[in-house]
Amino acid sequence: MEPVTLVVTALAAGAAAGLSGAASAMVTDAYQGLKGLVLDRLRGGEVPDADLLVDRVADPAGRDALTAQLSRVEVDEPTVAAAEHLLELLKDKGKFVVDASQAKGIIVGDHAQQHNTFH
Repeated sequence: MEPVTLVVTALAAGAAAGLSGAASAMVTDAYQGLKGLVLDRLRGGEVPDADLLVDRVADPAGRDALTAQLSRVEVDEPTVAAAEHLLELLKDKGKFVVDASQAKGIIVGDHAQQHNTFH
């Protein structure tokens, strides 16, 4: 994948994970780090409304505008590495999302059996 596309894809995926509430602290931190690197590149390239461009990454038109501006200012290796790291974290986020805050007896996983007796 071309570096600019990789960075924009990672930003969009990170934003979507955060909006869905499924993001772990590691994903949130990785997303914020990537977002900061992208904003630094855009501001260094004197791109007007850099914050707005990044915030609109969930919208297809916003992704296109961000891609165009990042192509103009180019992305550096640390930004690409941060995007790869975020995508890897999102890929490995797991099969199950469990909220066990009110649970009395739980089991998570495939093909598991549990027998409980509560008194």
